[in-house]
Amino acid sequence: MLLITINLLGGAKKIIGAPSIVFYRSIASISEILAFLQENAVEPKILDSNNILIAINGIESSALSGNDTVAKTGDVITIVSVVHGGI
Repeated sequence: MLLITINLLGGAKKIIGAPSIVFYRSIASISEILAFLQENAVEPKILDSNNILIAINGIESSALSGNDTVAKTGDVITIVSVVHGGI
């Protein structure tokens, strides 16, 4: 089966409404995955790349090729929303 598993934590899980979602593609860039998630989110702006951390098989995407990083069948993407705050 051709799919990429996307695990969602924190606010990302809340706005998608599930702890994980399956992307039925054999290969996709992080940009394509984010676009897919934004189409399925109740608040798409939370999935802005400045508000989340993205890991592919446990490696943060910024240590790879950022949003150009390519995931393939069998890879596990983990997305965690980042809480910003200040005084």
